[in-house]
Amino acid sequence: MAKQPPKTGYSKPPIATQFKAGQSGNPKGRPKGSKNLRTLIKQAADAKIVVQEGGRRKKVSKMDLAVTQMMNKAAQGEPRFIHMALDQVRSAETALPGDNRTDDFAEADRRIIAQVLERMGRNREGA
Repeated sequence: MAKQPPKTGYSKPPIATQFKAGQSGNPKGRPKGSKNLRTLIKQAADAKIVVQEGGRRKKVSKMDLAVTQMMNKAAQGEPRFIHMALDQVRSAETALPGDNRTDDFAEADRRIIAQVLERMGRNREGA
């Protein structure tokens, strides 16, 4: 009995056109180990540089230095930097993970909450 060639069709390409083992389907594609823009920016922001602060040399990240300079210019009264600093502070406050603001209730709010909980307890007992 003669060997029949394997069937070809949907999802079954001919053996001659299949990728060889270890051969990429896109040989001119992104090289292994190359970094995307986000990674490059993060690495550049985390890079340490030496600055003089109060007569002492100190290593800080570029991002720390940029934030310090932005806040210093805002403190000097430059409107553009004031606006930028306020936006950054606002977004930093709202983006904190696991930030529970329940401890920020005023005393009046605590009394109202206690009264509501008391009423709810009474309603359960009466039901």
